[in-house]
Amino acid sequence: MTGAPGFLDFFILEASEYVEQIDAVLLGASTVGPDAGAMQRLARALRGAATMAKLPSFAGLAASVERVGRALQDGSLRWEPALGGALVAAIDDLKTLLHSVRSWSTSEDDRANARTTELSRYAPRRVASTPGEPTTANSTSPPASFLATEASNIAAGLELLTTRSGDAETATNVLNRVRALRGVAGVKEVAPLAEVLEATEDAARSLESGREQMSAEARQLLEAAATYLRTLSTALRGAGDANAASPERDAFFAAQDAWANQAGERERVVPIAELFYEDGGPGVVKPSENPPTSASERFRLELVSLGEHLRQVVDGARRVGDAASVNRARRDLRGALRALQAAAASFGEREVAEFVASHAAAVDDLDFHGLATLDDLASLLADPGVRGERLRTRLREVAREHEITTTAAAGLSDEAGVELTGRLTPPVSPRQAEPTPPVAAPSTPAARATQPTPATSTPSTNGATALIDSSIAAIDALGSNPFGEPVPIPEDTLVPIESLLYRGRAALDRAVEIRDEMRRAGAQVDRIALEELFDLLELARAE
Repeated sequence: MTGAPGFLDFFILEASEYVEQIDAVLLGASTVGPDAGAMQRLARALRGAATMAKLPSFAGLAASVERVGRALQDGSLRWEPALGGALVAAIDDLKTLLHSVRSWSTSEDDRANARTTELSRYAPRRVASTPGEPTTANSTSPPASFLATEASNIAAGLELLTTRSGDAETATNVLNRVRALRGVAGVKEVAPLAEVLEATEDAARSLESGREQMSAEARQLLEAAATYLRTLSTALRGAGDANAASPERDAFFAAQDAWANQAGERERVVPIAELFYEDGGPGVVKPSENPPTSASERFRLELVSLGEHLRQVVDGARRVGDAASVNRARRDLRGALRALQAAAASFGEREVAEFVASHAAAVDDLDFHGLATLDDLASLLADPGVRGERLRTRLREVAREHEITTTAAAGLSDEAGVELTGRLTPPVSPRQAEPTPPVAAPSTPAARATQPTPATSTPSTNGATALIDSSIAAIDALGSNPFGEPVPIPEDTLVPIESLLYRGRAALDRAVEIRDEMRRAGAQVDRIALEELFDLLELARAE
């Protein structure tokens, strides 16, 4: 046990009362059984106390007693002497376990789990519904009607809060209701409801103190949450599927993305150096002469932590299936990238921040290539090198690729006759660029009228000619000053194209590698990789 001694004393006192009351209910049982409703109610309270005390095996045993009481109450289980003996043994074990709370060990867990298994033969635990099936409550979940009623009440409170944005008391009342429902066991099994409650608390938390006004993004999110909660309430009452797509869900997702972007901008970390004048004068805050760690080392540690978090988010995104999970994965990925950008900017590493920002497009399409790109980024940031040499090398490669691309684009633009002003002029051939020889002026006005006007060179013509001349001169200079000694290439060493293909065992090994990559990708299967896998199998069979 890791709880405080005072809290354990309170749990022992409270749980002892519940166990004694359940024992009294069993002692007062008639020939048709005990008061099933009272036994179920007391066992539920005992389970809640054990959950708060962080005793999962104790809570599991209390839950099994609760399931027996529920089964007796709804008539799915009939009372018999063997069941009575099992319940009495369970109550005796609960009393014994209470004496071992302060020195809890694995032996107590084994004892509680064994008794839970015995009671499960009479009232087995029901399995929760899978995504895509209508959401139902399991044995430890509250009734769906209770969740539906609470969702509807919170929706009404959110509608009232949006009309009284400055009322801190209304915000407090709504948040208390939201937090109470989030603390109910089994709410997380209804994934859409849990997500709406989490987003609602996040958006309304700043309004509780009354110091901040409701922003446009927060208002939009709370309004969309209220509408979506009413839709979920209707579905939980049995009229539909809580996981089904709907316009209300799409509106909530859009509002949630807008709120996340706005919250990310508000949480920007400003480097302390930006708060001082750039005149080199003394400031109020002075750096330590002998700091325990350098700024570069702190930045590396921050990158490693955030890189590992991004890797975990990417692994989770590979396992998503339904639309709600995909939306949540995109939001988590954007949040992880924003955290990395903010950390890099706070340390003055603008190149790293721009490098991370260049991967934002991979979040839009959670396909195999996009997730692989983000996984490579996470691996690089999680292991940047002892002094960040791996990350610096990658940044230099990116800068070099960008410089080559920019230079090539500029050269192509000049060769095509694009002026600096943006006006497109027709390309000029070298013959047209040659200067026109002087022509004698006609002696008569009629002859001057029929004489063609000499062509004049435009600025783009001169620029294209100069570029071509400089390129030819640079190539000619390589003859007298080459980059390296020429290496003779024999002409008779031709390689058959068949030797460049995978054959036999090599083809099978490569096919196994592609299969493993596709398994790691999960539901996102690359069509090109699948075609390559089929081709490799054909090559292996042809051997």
